[in-house]
Amino acid sequence: MENWEITALFFIAFCVFLLAILLACFWCKRKNESRRKEYYQDLDEEERRIISKRVWKAIQKNEVDVVLHPDTAHHQLSLSDDASQVRFTGSTRGPDRWYCVTGSNCFMKGNHYWEVEVGEKASWALGLATEKIKESRVIPEIPENGLWIIRLCGGKKFEAVSSTVRALHGKPKKVGMYKTTKELSFYDAETRTCIHTFDIEYPGVLYPVFSPGSRDKGPLIIKKKNGKK
Repeated sequence: MENWEITALFFIAFCVFLLAILLACFWCKRKNESRRKEYYQDLDEEERRIISKRVWKAIQKNEVDVVLHPDTAHHQLSLSDDASQVRFTGSTRGPDRWYCVTGSNCFMKGNHYWEVEVGEKASWALGLATEKIKESRVIPEIPENGLWIIRLCGGKKFEAVSSTVRALHGKPKKVGMYKTTKELSFYDAETRTCIHTFDIEYPGVLYPVFSPGSRDKGPLIIKKKNGKK
């Protein structure tokens, strides 16, 4: 066998060996990607939306004290002396009625975090609204612009409401709200799970809005900054 033939055979063998290595690497990569995909498919939605402790601490650094504004409260609502709690005082019969009160705080720019304990209440609504909510003192049942809230209806139907309605899952006992310049995110404050995020394209002032619903007379309790009493 000539030298050039031996060299050619070695070259061909080397190319086949290299190709086999490349195919093996490609197969391993695809297998790992498939396993990773199956892993995330096995996770439920809540697990995929858990916020890391580091990010959660960064969000909470923007915590603000939110105080309810008595002059904006519907007459069937009662506020605590320190304006940190609101409860419904009317008849609990009939469909949900979303009588509300706003916070004294108003948000336009910057980052703001506040937290509300809803406990075992059957109905409640929380979020942000434009100034016109201070006049109506009722969150409309039909979605409309200028409103970004989540609400629990009758202990069963959990939804995000703005210009449209979107069904949500879960039933948090403590709700954290984080307002940035362009977004409003809601979290289960006990599990660090993101419940829902609204994109907000509104240049004006927004007010935190609170409705204890009308199915029970339990309070909504606003957490004070750093656990102050």
